[in-house]
Amino acid sequence: MMISTSRAPFLFVFTLMMFAASRHAVVESFAPAIVIEVARRPTTLSYQEGPSAEQQIIVVDTSKATHIDDFNHETILNNTLSLPVLIDCYTDKCGPCKLIERSLQEALPKFISPDGDESRPRLQFVKWDAETTERSKQFMSILREHEMTFRKLPTLLLFIDGVPMNLKSGMSSAAAIDRFLEEYLPDGEGKGRERRPRVGPKGALGVSTRKMNR
Repeated sequence: MMISTSRAPFLFVFTLMMFAASRHAVVESFAPAIVIEVARRPTTLSYQEGPSAEQQIIVVDTSKATHIDDFNHETILNNTLSLPVLIDCYTDKCGPCKLIERSLQEALPKFISPDGDESRPRLQFVKWDAETTERSKQFMSILREHEMTFRKLPTLLLFIDGVPMNLKSGMSSAAAIDRFLEEYLPDGEGKGRERRPRVGPKGALGVSTRKMNR
């Protein structure tokens, strides 16, 4: 059959369109498989690091603790709630004294009621700057009277009923402070087990508390 030359361009274009349509149909026939393959790829999950509400650690701001001296030591040691008193003995120049702050912040919430908690605290926490000897003569006389001496800082002093009962010297972890308090607090796991601390010949800052301010 003879094809008119005037219709030849039209047939050529029509042939190209049919060929393109057939290739498009082939691609579409494979499209669902491609989509499924992509959908089956592993999904990457993003998350925000940090403790959850259940994992958050409650801490006590020890920097706001009351400092004990001759002006308030009787009120603190013989407080109206008859609470044991834990005293953090330190100096500003003492490196380990700064390190133990974190341990105290983590250990104390168990023994001191957090804000909003109306339960009775188990102890009162205060600090004593061992360099303020001029403002602490009466307080130090109590230590001398009970032969409560210590050789290094930081030192934690535990007073019960106004009397120094036990001490813990040196850097301590939060767990170690917890064990110390649970062992010697009247309501602790050790039920206030009696123990007299080792009395050394020299006290804080290498000075014997027996000879202080006599």
